[in-house]
Amino acid sequence: DMLNMGVVGAFVITRTLSRIQVPSYCTAVPLDCGDPLGYFDYDMIQQLFLNGLESVAMFGGAALAMEYAYSKKWIGKFPN
Repeated sequence: DMLNMGVVGAFVITRTLSRIQVPSYCTAVPLDCGDPLGYFDYDMIQQLFLNGLESVAMFGGAALAMEYAYSKKWIGKFPN
């Protein structure tokens, strides 16, 4: 069960971080976009939250559907 959560978490983090668009007003080296954190501004934090929520729903839903299918024996994890 923990392995499944770890896999879902890895996909969520990867998808969420890859979808953040850095604004043109940010400096590249070192990354500086202003308030509140310096390297993340409010727009980037909003993107992080919304994309993260979308990813959790998407990958979490897929994991729940797969677990349900496993429990009904519609699909199997390993061949016997």
